[in-house]
Amino acid sequence: MSDSLRCFFAVKLPPEAMESLGEAQARLRAAEPGWKWVNPDAFHVTLKFLGQVERERLEATWQSVSAAIGGTREFTLALLGLGVFPNLRAPRVAWAGISAGADELTAMAARADEACSQHGFEREKRPFAAHLTLGRAREPGPSPALAAVVQEFEGSEFGGGPVDKVLLMQSTLRPTGAVYTVIGEQALERGDTI
Repeated sequence: MSDSLRCFFAVKLPPEAMESLGEAQARLRAAEPGWKWVNPDAFHVTLKFLGQVERERLEATWQSVSAAIGGTREFTLALLGLGVFPNLRAPRVAWAGISAGADELTAMAARADEACSQHGFEREKRPFAAHLTLGRAREPGPSPALAAVVQEFEGSEFGGGPVDKVLLMQSTLRPTGAVYTVIGEQALERGDTI
């Protein structure tokens, strides 16, 4: 058994939102079958990616992150529109946007980043952009078909739901794609707003 794991902190989506988003992703997949597409069952919003981490360091980091985000109140997340990074001329990543809940996710990502820095992890260089990754280009380049689908779904609502916990996820790389396993959960504070 390995003494290190490839891990990240994330928020998962309610099943209804994942199903709705999965339908839009199927259209993207048909437009660009050569991309690596995320399995709809694994849709999530990454708060902080750690990479390969020794178990002992991971345990200490998870305790710090749990303490940093544990006081966050539950909130509602809503998905809105599709987009790509960095732009439609040279797309590398296809994503779904987040309308409601973006501020809460940004605050949690900042707290997680701060807590991780106390354990020697490098701070994020780019500002956090609340999004959900749908797929990645194997070979970056223009894709008019993909751009057309992204523009078609630009203002589409995909639903959402309550966020009541943050997850510590293990990512196992396989030839068929990454497999994600929940290895830790931190409940958020219950609120009266949901």
